[in-house]
Amino acid sequence: MIHNHERAYIRHPADIPLEVSPTSQTVCAGAIRNLSRGGLSFSCAVPYSPGQDVDLVIRCCPNPLEVRGQVVWCEPKDGGFEVGIAFYSPGDAYQVRMVEQICQIEQYRRDMLAREGRDLSIDQAAREWIERYAHQFAQGDWSDE
Repeated sequence: MIHNHERAYIRHPADIPLEVSPTSQTVCAGAIRNLSRGGLSFSCAVPYSPGQDVDLVIRCCPNPLEVRGQVVWCEPKDGGFEVGIAFYSPGDAYQVRMVEQICQIEQYRRDMLAREGRDLSIDQAAREWIERYAHQFAQGDWSDE
């Protein structure tokens, strides 16, 4: 269990859209704030109870990723809540990490079109993003132990 969530999560520049639903309840739309090997935190308008199982869906790439986690903390923040989730397996954390990278590359592609008028293919955007930002993204040890 993560005792100090302030140091356990790596901060990233973009907020990744996330859908969260407790078993048999309505979906909450939120945004991933921090992501680590063991879990993530997200912002949401409604509170969640520690110990509660939740299904997470990330839809920012062509094939949505679905994983299950457990709420480990929930704190009021900015008129809503920030919720900490622990993954059930390191494989789930790795999948979320890869989807986050895809989302950031797609955002980079949109930013280059808006700022510089360059309409990059996904491959071009990936190459540029990796050259510019991969070293920042690779913070922390994400290899299997």
